[in-house]
Amino acid sequence: MKIFDLSGPLITSMWNYGNPYKPYKMNRIATLPVNGYIASELQMTTHTGTHVECGRHWWEEGQSVDQIDLERFIGPARVLRLPEKGKPLSSITADDLEKSGGHLLEPGDICILYTGWDKYWEDANYTTESPYLTLDAAEYLVDKQIRLFASDFAMCGDPRDGIDFVPSGMELPDYILLKKDTPYILGLTGIDKIPDRVTFCGFPLRVIEGDGSPIRAVAWTS
Repeated sequence: MKIFDLSGPLITSMWNYGNPYKPYKMNRIATLPVNGYIASELQMTTHTGTHVECGRHWWEEGQSVDQIDLERFIGPARVLRLPEKGKPLSSITADDLEKSGGHLLEPGDICILYTGWDKYWEDANYTTESPYLTLDAAEYLVDKQIRLFASDFAMCGDPRDGIDFVPSGMELPDYILLKKDTPYILGLTGIDKIPDRVTFCGFPLRVIEGDGSPIRAVAWTS
């Protein structure tokens, strides 16, 4: 068995979504000379680094991460490769997904989308110029009855459509997925190193009423 780590590194120079989200920090709170052991505290949010988003992120009545069946986060996965979309503000359409292998997705599959955007992990534009799904791309994935969507970019929808505030009544790709109870993962790394068919796993922390959660994302082949 070969295991691939698809989680981005938690480092102080990494991206963040900006206010009101807190940037990642790790502070030493215990040392060997003083305490006889080492311990640290982490400053992070439910949407730091490689993380899963769920309905509670958008609606009070939406599913929280602890309410989602764990089977959603593990299973057979197909990688769709769109390296030409790893550019600032690239839109990914249903036609793009179809041509990159989406027609091979089966009900219950996990869809992993590769663009190469992870190379900007430490850049300021990681979130503000992220590639994104169009509405029809989200509808396409829902129609395919996938169990989970995962990508190497920062935003499910166009970051220009309310990265700081989402107007009431606005439709977003996020809504299309989550209204069908299809959670999605943002911020994968290293997808270029895995084959087209793998088994994927990315469990959230058991955050009660959590609107999202950092995950440790891995894929493997037998």
